[in-house]
Amino acid sequence: MPAISKRVSKKEAAMTKEQFEREKKYQAALAVARSMLRQAVINEEDFLRIEARLKEKFRPVLGGFLF
Repeated sequence: MPAISKRVSKKEAAMTKEQFEREKKYQAALAVARSMLRQAVINEEDFLRIEARLKEKFRPVLGGFLF
């Protein structure tokens, strides 16, 4: 059973280079923020503000859906 519907063309399912770069930068920055949260450098409220700002800045394609 295919993971992607046959009705969706490859062009629609693909991510552009620009989208990939934005996603990569977003995920890297978010990983730093998560690390800071785990180390108690920032609190949960700070983390949520950072996460929202990163979403505004990078407009990730998948970032909003993964976590």
